[in-house]
Amino acid sequence: MRLAAQAKMGYYPTPQAVISLIADILIRNVKGNIKLLDPCAGEGSALKQIGETLSAETYGIELDTERGRIAKESLTQCLITDYMATRISNHAFSILYLNPPYDWAIKDDEVSASERYERTFLRNTVRYLIPNGVLVYLIPQRRLDKTIAKILAYRFKDVKVFRFPEDEYKAFKQIVLFGVLKKRAEHDEDLAQHFTDVGNFKAIVPFLDKAECSYAVLPSPIIKNFLFRTTRIDPRELEIEVRQHGLREKINRMVKPLTLSERIKPIMPLRQGHLAQLLACGMMNGVVFNKDGRNPLVVKGITRKVVDTRTEYEDGKEKIIETDKIVISINAINEHGDFITIS
Repeated sequence: MRLAAQAKMGYYPTPQAVISLIADILIRNVKGNIKLLDPCAGEGSALKQIGETLSAETYGIELDTERGRIAKESLTQCLITDYMATRISNHAFSILYLNPPYDWAIKDDEVSASERYERTFLRNTVRYLIPNGVLVYLIPQRRLDKTIAKILAYRFKDVKVFRFPEDEYKAFKQIVLFGVLKKRAEHDEDLAQHFTDVGNFKAIVPFLDKAECSYAVLPSPIIKNFLFRTTRIDPRELEIEVRQHGLREKINRMVKPLTLSERIKPIMPLRQGHLAQLLACGMMNGVVFNKDGRNPLVVKGITRKVVDTRTEYEDGKEKIIETDKIVISINAINEHGDFITIS
């Protein structure tokens, strides 16, 4: 099972029947824009259906390239990247739909302990949910350990847990948990113990198709500079961007030498040495004229490094000293074809 999970990155899509039951529990009874987030969106089918039920915007993140491309076609926006390589506005989403991979996270080093994705996704993505926003959390029942139980009890209220419908429950014994994010986090030892008992199969958990509850979804806040983007560059997306908008003009502006037609206003009057350096570094290459606009010259500045060697004697010993020196040369051709070199 472990190898199979790794082959598809721990991805187990939510059965269609379960998605429909979840969507029936989530209701919209207010006007306004609603944003939903799924940080492990798969092909986006679950979030798409819930979004359609709530007339909401859907935002997904998917690590797998092929699944991510499918999700892009059905969601408002989908980032094909690791959810840890994103910049997302905090407290921006009304629903956090969380169906994390069923596997262990890779250790950063030999000292750190490995951790289940079910735990890391919950801990790291709660910050995107608005106060009184709704969490929809799907995990295998046995993965509801003491640590996850404490996180849920500390951050959420009005929590209800259901088993998948009987036929779907047989495969991985999955549960779905609904909760409302508290405005102020506080410990609830009794609730934490109840969740721990659920994970240890010591508590009665009803089936989802027998649920008699609903969760009202609040509108999402209007955020002026809303962030939802990856910190990585997708080569294919970059290629499309370059094709549409081009880079040649921008690159030319960065590397092309200034010409005399572009006005330069120095702080202090330039001396002959300054002019020579401007010519030599290429800022005045091309055709130039005298102050009367006559006697054109085609000029090209060149700089090269030479080594100046000298010999000194100290206490009867010979010392050879080498010094690097930059030599500036200016080549010019006048209107009569005469070649002039100044160095």
